[in-house]
Amino acid sequence: MTQPRERRFQRTKQAILDAALAIIREEGLAALSMRALADRIDYSAAGLYEYFGGKDAIIAEVCEQGQARLARHMEQADANLPVVDYLYEIGIAYIRFALENPDHFLLMFTAVPASPDGDFSPQKLLEGDSSFHILLDAIRRGIEEGVFPVRPGFGLMEMAYAAWATVHGIAMLRVTSLRGYPLDFEAADREALRSFARGLQAV
Repeated sequence: MTQPRERRFQRTKQAILDAALAIIREEGLAALSMRALADRIDYSAAGLYEYFGGKDAIIAEVCEQGQARLARHMEQADANLPVVDYLYEIGIAYIRFALENPDHFLLMFTAVPASPDGDFSPQKLLEGDSSFHILLDAIRRGIEEGVFPVRPGFGLMEMAYAAWATVHGIAMLRVTSLRGYPLDFEAADREALRSFARGLQAV
């Protein structure tokens, strides 16, 4: 059981992260500073360093929380579905997360800060219970079930990369260049993801 002091620490830490995301959403990443954060939560700028080593550490943790939220979003897909349908559902969940959280989504994939431990690397996206691992497990299942045949130069990681690139490209376009464009995106996304899945099944 956590002690009151630890609970207060965690509440303040989360308030800092929430304020950072709010500033980024309202004013852009350039507006984020320790002073702006302190003003937002009515705290001293010096006091913020009790919780984070600096702005980059805050951005890194905001991104990590976003990755965790994305993974939880994708985990809502029914894993008991046939693998092709499951792959489709986690792809749609990924796109939906981006549409519902565009600022957080863009920050997660365009800001490359140092992590709180000072050792950020894209490899971190491949570790633990990340959204990529949900995709990777789906592709692995398809291979094991004989639905996605492995071809020379196109195995598990290559399939997962292609699937991620496809879904991520759709999500990025919808929250940036094509935002507000008059197109039936749901139908287009459905056909794009179904077509990709058919390509994975081709021998």
